[in-house]
Amino acid sequence: MKRLVTARGPIPAAQMDGYLIEEGLLDGIMIQVSDRGGNLEMAFADRDLRYLSQFSATQQAQWLQDAMLHCEAGCALETADGKPAWIIDEVPQRLPSPIKAMRPARATPELPPGLEFLRRG
Repeated sequence: MKRLVTARGPIPAAQMDGYLIEEGLLDGIMIQVSDRGGNLEMAFADRDLRYLSQFSATQQAQWLQDAMLHCEAGCALETADGKPAWIIDEVPQRLPSPIKAMRPARATPELPPGLEFLRRG
């Protein structure tokens, strides 16, 4: 299960510059990375769709696939306001153990009357 995080904690979305995918054609084109319940989804930013319309849907899908591979390999991500972001593998929470801890032994065990002589002095 993958999660997007910043130094402040989990976030729902981040972005990466398309320059990392296709230097000449996607420089400055932002690719959005969204966290959908532990599954990451990639999409181009809405503001860039007009520019991207000159490329085929197949080419765009290939770029998004390449972006996913770059993200999983640990490429640089950022929030919308430019703060660094990362992808982490979230470990599922462990269920509480069914084994109960024993109560600690008493410092001086109680002996039945008549057996106090067994107590060490």
